[in-house]
Amino acid sequence: MTRFLLRILIVQLIFIGSISGLFSSKVKNATKYELRQKILTLGSSYTVKDDQDQSIYKVGFKKVSLGKHLQLTDVSGEKEYYAIKHILNPLGLAKYEIRQNDTVVAEVNRKMNLLGGKKFKIKSKYGNFKIEGNFGSREFTIQREYKIVATISKKFFTIGDKYGVKIEQGQDVPFILALAIIVDEVAHD
Repeated sequence: MTRFLLRILIVQLIFIGSISGLFSSKVKNATKYELRQKILTLGSSYTVKDDQDQSIYKVGFKKVSLGKHLQLTDVSGEKEYYAIKHILNPLGLAKYEIRQNDTVVAEVNRKMNLLGGKKFKIKSKYGNFKIEGNFGSREFTIQREYKIVATISKKFFTIGDKYGVKIEQGQDVPFILALAIIVDEVAHD
């Protein structure tokens, strides 16, 4: 019994060490965005501002259907970048599809983690991604092929539902923001 508890403690320390190492890693050449959920709306609605405090994207309901179906558009709502569809799962694990022009470009699956952290695996036309983090502290990293390409943090935003998202230059910004929105959606489920 003592050996078993010692092994669990060691695994947890390794996990905490690797997570803290990930968060101390900075995204190089990053652009900062603010993802803000609108409070007084029916369902999920977001605005995204750049580091100049200019609104550049918005997110709202695409259509009423089984599960949530959101769309990420430009500020005018005329150009859709991605649609985010929540797929109902009988096991209760979050599953989402990210679509572009009604074609699935990514599948996002939440994975169980017995050590308390949260993980998402993403298979997409842009490659394989992984999101890891903690819903309690609302700190996450987005990795592509083991390289951190973005971070999601609620650390600096305490009032309302706002996140800071730092995205490495050269990434598909709307796609990474769609991943951040999924993380927030799962946090509220």
